[in-house]
Amino acid sequence: MHMRPTRRPWRAASAAAISALAVLAAGCGSGGSGDTADAADGTASGGSGGGKPFIALSNGFIGNGWRQTMIAKFEAAAQQAKSDGLIGKYKVVNAPGDNSATEQVAQIKSLLLQKPDALLIDPASPTALQPVIQQACNSGVKVVVFDSAIDAPCAHVLQNSFVDWATYAAKPLLEGIGGKGSVIVSRGVVGSQPEAEMLDTTKKILGDYPGVKTVATVTGMCDGATAQKAVLGVLSSVPKVDGVIGCGDGYGVAQAFATAGKPVPAVDFETNGRALSYWRDNKIDNGSVAVMSDPGQSVAALWEALDLLDGKDVPKQMTFPIVLIEQKDRDAWAAALKPDEYAAWPWTRELFRQQVEAVKSGGEPVRPPIPSAQG
Repeated sequence: MHMRPTRRPWRAASAAAISALAVLAAGCGSGGSGDTADAADGTASGGSGGGKPFIALSNGFIGNGWRQTMIAKFEAAAQQAKSDGLIGKYKVVNAPGDNSATEQVAQIKSLLLQKPDALLIDPASPTALQPVIQQACNSGVKVVVFDSAIDAPCAHVLQNSFVDWATYAAKPLLEGIGGKGSVIVSRGVVGSQPEAEMLDTTKKILGDYPGVKTVATVTGMCDGATAQKAVLGVLSSVPKVDGVIGCGDGYGVAQAFATAGKPVPAVDFETNGRALSYWRDNKIDNGSVAVMSDPGQSVAALWEALDLLDGKDVPKQMTFPIVLIEQKDRDAWAAALKPDEYAAWPWTRELFRQQVEAVKSGGEPVRPPIPSAQG
């Protein structure tokens, strides 16, 4: 699924600040059948504005804060790119259903009738979109798929490593509890390829910690509310729990323990302002981390599309850094994010190009700064 894990060791990875780009700021209101930024700008559909590129984004699912952050940050970056004269217009289409590949295919076909120069896709399926992506490529559209692998050889792919995500969700937590004790494993979207890869990684890491026992496995779907219910359902039947290895569902997990009247163990918090503030305000100091993939991939995909349109050499497949927040950087992030904003890398065009060179050379990934509370 991932192309090449980032080579930074997990401790060094935590030093990498994450991005301002992930904020679920104003403008995350594009939803439903795909309200468009270009409509808000008053530009007509079809063709490039004033000879500048027309960039379209197709998003297969809008029903969580991470996706809303991803769209909001793309819109902010695209609007700035338009103001800077880099693009003529942009459009965002969000599939209205629950990650429906059929709906996304139909919407991409509609987008192609408007003749975009580049199409960015956060896909609902790694396989079902292949014919329509090939159609786009055949018509001369530059296609950049992000946030997922894709079975479409003509597309460029930019994503995070799910192995890295699982590694940073497990290792710092296990080290934080001293490498011994009892843990619950909260799985993600069971049946999906990324979840299978993450679970396999988690099992391998747990194998390196013989002093740690897995006392329960639940399905949290990488969602706090779902994880809260799932964990609460097993707490009465398990002994003392020292940690819960999840995939960005720790706020809900913590609520489950609080509801059950039990101490909150080490967890993997969401990378949004609400979870980080809870972690800070409750003075939780037990090995907890916050880790998720980067919503800022959408902005990196925008810069990739523009470089492809400019004829620059960009690798066909790239793996960019995930978001990892350890306790030393928690307060800075909590101050910078609104409750429903997710942390992400601030992919300026310059930083994007630096990261492309790091991918090409196999060097250390770019380490953008943590955003300020004003940024």
